[in-house]
Amino acid sequence: MPLGVNRTWVKYVEKGAWPDTKRFFSVMRCNHCSDAPCVDICPTTALFKRTDGIVDFDTDRCIGCKSCMQACPYDALYIDPGEHTAQKCNYCVHRVEVGIEPACVVVCPEQAIIAGDLDDPTTKIAQMVKTERLYQRAPEQGTSPNLWYRGVEEANIDPLVAADPGDGGVWKDPARSWLSVDLTPPTVSPDTAQVAPNAPPRVEYDGPKGAPRVVYNTDHPMPWGWRVSSYFLTKGIAAGLVIPLALALIFGSNERDFSGADSAWALWGVPLFAGLFLALTGALLVWDLKRPDRFYYLLTKGNPGSWLVRGAWILSAFAGVVALWFLLGVFDVGGDDAITVLAAIAAVIGLGVAGYTALLFGQAEARDLWQSPMLLWHMLAGALAAGGGAGLVFGLVFDLSAGTERWYAGSMVVGAAALGLIALVELMSKHPTRNITEAMHHMTHGAYAREWWIGGQLVGVVVPVVLGLVFLSGAGLWTGAIGGLAACAGIWFADDAFVKAGQSVPLS
Repeated sequence: MPLGVNRTWVKYVEKGAWPDTKRFFSVMRCNHCSDAPCVDICPTTALFKRTDGIVDFDTDRCIGCKSCMQACPYDALYIDPGEHTAQKCNYCVHRVEVGIEPACVVVCPEQAIIAGDLDDPTTKIAQMVKTERLYQRAPEQGTSPNLWYRGVEEANIDPLVAADPGDGGVWKDPARSWLSVDLTPPTVSPDTAQVAPNAPPRVEYDGPKGAPRVVYNTDHPMPWGWRVSSYFLTKGIAAGLVIPLALALIFGSNERDFSGADSAWALWGVPLFAGLFLALTGALLVWDLKRPDRFYYLLTKGNPGSWLVRGAWILSAFAGVVALWFLLGVFDVGGDDAITVLAAIAAVIGLGVAGYTALLFGQAEARDLWQSPMLLWHMLAGALAAGGGAGLVFGLVFDLSAGTERWYAGSMVVGAAALGLIALVELMSKHPTRNITEAMHHMTHGAYAREWWIGGQLVGVVVPVVLGLVFLSGAGLWTGAIGGLAACAGIWFADDAFVKAGQSVPLS
């Protein structure tokens, strides 16, 4: 195993005040779940469940998307710094297949790790599960884990019980991520260690004296960062540019006459810029992969049950429609009716472009904040706001009719207002899990509060709504364009805070 990552590790938790202190130890590892969410979300079936129940992985198929790390409630997966693929404990299948127990079982001097066939009632593990009081980690996640603990301290298996003092604990310097430390000599001191940009927020320890505290654990940096937040925005703009124009063409009174105003914009402007933002979306997605050279596996070795693959299908369909639209418009083929039909089809697919990520995040079952039923509506509202705002910005260059400008301004105002309303509902709702409560705290009162409140709500909601209404009341196009820029910036800030807050709650 490369230095800095662990398939299996022992978590240390201390309780009490000196000299009356106790230290508790618990082995952390893959739970080989019967209903493994990492298998469901993996876009290339690099993770799979064997017939014997072991959840194994094939590094030759992994593209390094890190979605499995977001789906696992047990922090069992990591990105191997050498292979640049996801890896984890695979129950030493190379040993089990020849009748040898896993290495951790053999090496343990106290026989503290007991392994075996749960379906064979004669095995010790099967008898213990049947007759003794055992505990599991996060059974409420519905994964049906196949790892039990006997006589475990609650603070060891519930990551929200024991606080992390943030001092690095024993055996290591207080750097929060192996990604932030040069692992070769000389040793990085606490004063010179750099915090990784994707490290979780530091939570200062202020618990009562003697409360449970983590003194050793392995590091789990945030798998997703600003590229994911940015791709939310770029695909929202791509879809949002199309939807208001399609509505203007279908329901507007003069917008279907392409001989004057709107001609360039409707014939080739919208499909060109929607296609460019879609291409930027694809570039961000590929850039975020740890194995970008394998990105085409999404289409050639795709798992149809993963929303990463389904999203790739939706993005490809949208790309095909806007490309055909652009060609027909540039070469003036098919007439106005053909452009209107293609715009309507692109708008329908655009709803999928904007919204599919909510379903992808729904498969990231380890991140409770992302399971919100409001996320789909947030994505759709964000596309309306960002696309409407971007349309007003492009209106400074293209000759748009007054009716089309009003459709874009209305889209921005409605979308931004909906974003504010959705945020209010989320704030007022009762959170069903402590994980969500902690993540909401980080987003609205903690490390990401300024980004969410000032960037997301003030810049992304208040400014676009106010300037959009001012423009609709008769002000110049510059007013609406400034509101459009604010809408795009605010959506990025809010989504970036949301993405990071969802990953800020420890899982192990």
